[in-house]
Amino acid sequence: MKNNNLRIFFHVSTIIGLLMLESPIILLANNIEPMFFGVPFLISWVLFWWAFCTIIFFIAYMKNWGKTTNIKRRD
Repeated sequence: MKNNNLRIFFHVSTIIGLLMLESPIILLANNIEPMFFGVPFLISWVLFWWAFCTIIFFIAYMKNWGKTTNIKRRD
């Protein structure tokens, strides 16, 4: 059950991250005036969601997301 919940979490997180990068919502972020650490908001938006997706993919890689374990024990 825990593995299934983790798999659903990775799928949902990936879809949300990619939607936030590629959807028309990014047009709302197309402003220069609100600056974060001297970087325009649009660049900050893209970098945040890129980092979010990268972290999710790294965690999924470390947890062997998508791989089935077919190890049989010999007794």
